[in-house]
Amino acid sequence: MGTKDAAALHTILCSLLLLSLSCGCLAAESEGAQTALLEVDTSWKAARKIPQTLFGLFFEEINHAGAGGLWAELVSNRGFEAGGPYTPSNIDPWSIIGDESSIYVKTERASCFSRNMVALRMEILCAKCPAGGVGIYNPGFWGMNIEEGKSYNLVMYIRSLESVELTASLTCSDGLQNIAAAVIVDTNVSDWRKIQMQLLAKVTCRTSRLELTTSKRGVIWIDQVSLIPSDTYK
Repeated sequence: MGTKDAAALHTILCSLLLLSLSCGCLAAESEGAQTALLEVDTSWKAARKIPQTLFGLFFEEINHAGAGGLWAELVSNRGFEAGGPYTPSNIDPWSIIGDESSIYVKTERASCFSRNMVALRMEILCAKCPAGGVGIYNPGFWGMNIEEGKSYNLVMYIRSLESVELTASLTCSDGLQNIAAAVIVDTNVSDWRKIQMQLLAKVTCRTSRLELTTSKRGVIWIDQVSLIPSDTYK
């Protein structure tokens, strides 16, 4: 392409750009000059009678409107089946407390619930575990809102071929401040056993988490972990 052709092409492109900008400005001015008027008639004459058969409330299950919202359950993915009915399943948002030398966690189709067969298998490898033990924790739906003076009903199913010494505790999100704790000591858990207890909060923490820890070597299966405020409306 020669110099003259290049100059001509440059002139054409600049002209088109200026024309485009001018049209955009005119359109914006035209739109800005328009005025919209919305009239709402709130008189009884405009009202429609609501049928007796119409009741309820619509909501869409996004951003935890149901689970973590209307449903008072504080534990997210309580059955370790976020990844579906097969293993390995997704245990998110559960996380592990301890390193690979002290604990090994996986999912197995070993639950006592025939319709929800996935359970968590937690193998404690350390003979001398770190202070506070090793285990798992659940932050709930972006943090559990635990309030001072209130009690929380903890329910879960556990199984082990040996005796169990498992601590269930509520801590702030960093795991350092203890809000409530209870120890599960049981020698008869060779078959699945339902554990129920109450945790009484000593302080308030808006971003709490539930921890299940132990310092006893062995294998524990855990499933269907639930934490619900005692004052929940039913």
